[in-house]
Formats: sequence, structure tokens, C-alpha cells
Amino acid sequence: MAVPAVVPPAGSVPGTMSCMASEPRDGAKDSISTAPLSEDERRTLLSREEPRLAVAVYHRRGVDIALLRPGCAVVVGRKHPSDLCIDDPTLSRQHARFTQVDTQVMVEDLGSTNGTWIAGQRVPQAALSVGAEAMLGSLIARIQMQGAIHDDGIPDGENSFRARLDDEIARTRHFQRRLALLAVRAASRAGPAPVASWVGVVRSHLRPIDRMGLYSDDTVLILLPEMELDAVLALARTIALPGAAGDPVRRVGVALYPQIANTSEELIERARAMLAHAGDDEPVQVASPAAWVESKLQAEPEPIVAGAAMRSLLETVQRVANARIPVVLHGETGTGKEVVAHLLHERSPRRQQRMVRVNCGAIPGHLVESTLFGHEKGAFTGAVHQQKGVFEEADGGTVFLDEIGELLAPAQAALLRVLETGHFCRVGSAREIAVDVRIIAATHRDLEAMANEGVFRADLLYRLNAITLAIPPLRQRFDEIEPLAMRFVAQANQANGRAVRGISRRTMDVLRAYDWPGNVRELRNAIERAVVVTASEMIEPCDLPSRVHAYRGKTALDQATAKLAALPNAAEASLAPPADDEFRSRIQQYEARIIAEALAASGWSRATAARRLGMPLRTLAHKIKIFGIKESGR
Repeated sequence: MAVPAVVPPAGSVPGTMSCMASEPRDGAKDSISTAPLSEDERRTLLSREEPRLAVAVYHRRGVDIALLRPGCAVVVGRKHPSDLCIDDPTLSRQHARFTQVDTQVMVEDLGSTNGTWIAGQRVPQAALSVGAEAMLGSLIARIQMQGAIHDDGIPDGENSFRARLDDEIARTRHFQRRLALLAVRAASRAGPAPVASWVGVVRSHLRPIDRMGLYSDDTVLILLPEMELDAVLALARTIALPGAAGDPVRRVGVALYPQIANTSEELIERARAMLAHAGDDEPVQVASPAAWVESKLQAEPEPIVAGAAMRSLLETVQRVANARIPVVLHGETGTGKEVVAHLLHERSPRRQQRMVRVNCGAIPGHLVESTLFGHEKGAFTGAVHQQKGVFEEADGGTVFLDEIGELLAPAQAALLRVLETGHFCRVGSAREIAVDVRIIAATHRDLEAMANEGVFRADLLYRLNAITLAIPPLRQRFDEIEPLAMRFVAQANQANGRAVRGISRRTMDVLRAYDWPGNVRELRNAIERAVVVTASEMIEPCDLPSRVHAYRGKTALDQATAKLAALPNAAEASLAPPADDEFRSRIQQYEARIIAEALAASGWSRATAARRLGMPLRTLAHKIKIFGIKESGR
């Protein structure tokens, strides 16, 4: 199904970004050959105002793009003599040929091993309109328009940008540095302004180390490593400055790491939320960089979706809500720990008082005690007035210590004192203040292992984990994906002024097949983006982010088949067949490994693993016994 053209294409531009000669395979019909474009011709084409058709192939490193011309064929494949060579094992040497015919592009499969697929069907050839997509092996090839944009203004593809953002977050965390993420959108009097019409201006204000990623037709994300808040705000205001009359008006949302978020999904979510609040009066909106804020539930005031995996957890929440004892919420990032913390607070006698959320990873070491307990005027340089801390502000209510595993050693000691005594002193004062708060802590880390390693105080851990609630990841909450996705469609419609009616059945199958490493937050972000980019009333698979859309198959066995087919030169190698016993042994070893991976990914729930593998539970149990598969450590 056709989707809107994405202009400009995301990602890196290879040196062969042109319409080049193709060497037809035996039996290929109507092959057309022409001389390659020179580098000057290629740049001339890129700089022209009139749009040209192009094929963009998205892969794990970004996107490679080839311009098309009538009567000129471009062959995509893994190795020479393909015109557009992409080192991906799911591609054949010469995988598919793209030829422009008037306003459409003909795609022809060249006898590839893994096939050319459109809308879930393997096809020998087909006609593609602008915005339509084909799958080449596991890669997405999209037909789109090229406009007036230079190489250095082309944003990264989604996968490439996400990978760079994740890498930069890991580096920043290791060196305890800072980074920022901007979400930038532009609009003119006629409506949303395509990225191609203004991205060059934005690029001119960025440093060489800054990266842009395409979010939608009219929105880009910008990664700013090693930039402090003042410089971030100055750049955001520069980007939002009005240009010449008739130029599109730009709005900017800003999110900071680690003050606001600790993961790429959360950073993107917060930057997009700030962008939604930007307007004519305030074109730049910044998520509050405070180390602590009064926590307000972001989701709609509806009952939490309670699938089978969550029911027992919510029953426990109901039982322990009235108690004063601390609770530790353990779960992967994005599973909804803050939502569960809100449930504990709202169903407790403390619900009339404040719930204060502390981002433990954002508290500078020298401000730990001041942040938690406040300070007196003149207690240290910069303390120009008296300041209450987290515990004093939350007296009678709840303190939610988010990602407590990131809490620095001085903060751990200070927190232990108040847990043991119920009293604290402001920095610069000897007067003790009594406080009545309930502690709810959340983490995705193994606190016991950290305590054993001496990274987390064992005595603090004993005080905190009177009750530990494990929140299952979304991949173990299979029955919640559809109701969550539909709720997010409604929310995204309201936030973006859209009227998407729902999600097609094929798309829902894709959503259920994907593993969702970013959990509920990743699902919400994926649905919001799909609502923004779709050109139809229903969300189709091609509207989803490429990492979701390109996910191969619904089961782990499908994944295994793809892995086997993707072995280098699998279709071309000439190997003597192994002996029967050796072959049988290799197949059993591979099957055992796939089953073990499915069990591990399912938290060693046999029922969930059987569903993922597409086999009866009794069959799975038999194979586990035959292969001797055991959970690590048992």
C-alpha cells in the first residue's frame, strides 16, 4: 500500500547514488543499460528544485539511495556487479532491478534467495508508486522523491539514528557527561512544510558531530552530544528564528540526558511532547531539567490494561497500597514502572498529598544532600536563599526514586539515614526535621548483584526491598498489545489533530510479532509516529518504524529460517552434503538453541515460548526434555 513520500530520504548517501549500468542475469527481459552519472552530474541532480524519483534501501547502518531516470535500471544487491551494493547477508549478489517507467517504478526480482516481497506477498515483479515499499530479503526499499537538498543536509535513517543515539547515551553515561535531543517541526500557511524545504538551514547551524534523523515528512530529530543546557537553548532559539517572508515557521522541543530521560525511547518521547506544546508565543519548549518534579500521570485516567501477566501484580498492588513499607519496582525500561508507582500512591491514604519523582541518575554528586533534604541560605556557594528538598516537599505523601540503581554513593548514605530515623537536617542547619513519606523505588538493574559487587549499599537494599514487584516486559504481555495500541492511536489522534480510525489486521500481526525491546514506551512512540505519517484511515505495516516493519516472521522458528538463509553465500556455496548423522545432529543443535533463546526471551515461561515458537505446549515440553534444556543457574 502506498504511503506518503518521505522527503528527504534519511541516512548516508553512498558514492554510487546515481542511475548506473546494470548487467542482466540470464533470462532477464528488457534490460536497459546506460553509462553511470559522473559525480558532478549527481550533485547537479541533487541540487535541482524539481523532484526526481529515487529508490532508498534502509539497512542497519542507515540508508543507501539511488536516483532513477526513465530508461535507466538500477540493480540492488550484496556484491558487484550490482549498482547499489549493500553488505547485508539477506540480499543476493544481484537481488532486484528497479526501473522508472513514467511516474512509477518497476521492481523485478532477479531470482534472489530470500525474495522480493510487497504487502506480505512474494512477487516476481510489480509496479511501485511514490511512497510504496518492497522488502528485499530483510531490507526495506522505498520509492520516494528527491528534491533540493545537499548531501550534508540529509538526515539519517531511523535505524541508523537510533543506533547512534543509543551509542551516544552509553558513552555519555560512562563518562558522566551530558547530551540533548531536539525535535524540530516546520509549517507554512499551507500546512506542514516538507523537511526538504528547510533542513539545509537547520544543518547550517549544527556542528559536524551533531546528527539529524528523519522522524516524519515535516519533523526531524537532532542529537547534540557534549552540549550544556545554555548552549542547547541558544541553538534551539536560533533554529526557531523566523526567516524571510514565506519561510516555514519552525518549532523546537528539547529533552536532556540524564536530567529528563535515561533511554533513547524516553528522550524521543519527551522531546516530541515538548514539541507538541511549542507555539507562536513560545516556539522552544524544554522538558524541565530539575532533578526532581511533582509527578503527574501522563497516560489517560483509564484503568491500566491488565492482561494475564499483569493481573497478579495488580492484585498485589491493591493489597500493599495502604502499607507504609517501601516498595521496589523491578522491570525493564519502558514497562510502566511510573504507572505502577502512581497506582500505589493513588490507592493509598496518601493520595491527597504530593508524589514527587526523583531522577536518581540526574543528581550531581555535590548536590545530593541539598536535592534530597534542602539547604539554608548561605550553606554553600550559590545558596542564595533557603530551599526545601524532596523529602520536605513530599511530607505526608510519596517519594518515587526512579532508577535508584543510578544513585551515587553519597546519596545512598543520605537516603539510608532518613529511612532509619525518619529525620533529616537541611544542609547548613543542625535542626532535625521529622518527615513522613513512603518510598517507592524503581530500577531495571539487579540491585542484589550490585550489592554483592559493592556498588550498591547492602544495608540500604535491605531497608528498601520489603516488597519487590516484578513488572513483566511487553513481550510477555501478548494480550495487551492490541488494547494498548488502540489507546495510543486515540491519544495520538488527539495530540496531532489526526483522524486515524484504527490498525489493520496485518499491522496488528506485525505488532504482535515484534519483540518490543523498549516495551510499552516503544509501542507508544511507534504508534504515534504511524498516526503522523500514515496517508490512510488505517495504520498499515509500511507506516510503522522500519525496525518494526522489517522484523522477519512471527515466531522464533521463522527467525531461525531467516538466519539459515542469511548465511554468507548460502545459495551459492558448493559444499559436499554432510553425512546423515552429522546433518541430523547439526539440525538438532540448532533447534535446541532456538528453543533455548525463545525460553530465555519469554522469562522461561513454557506457555509463552510455545506461542512464540508456534508449537503445541506438549511438543515444546517434550523437546525441552529430549534436548536437556535448562535455565541458566539451575
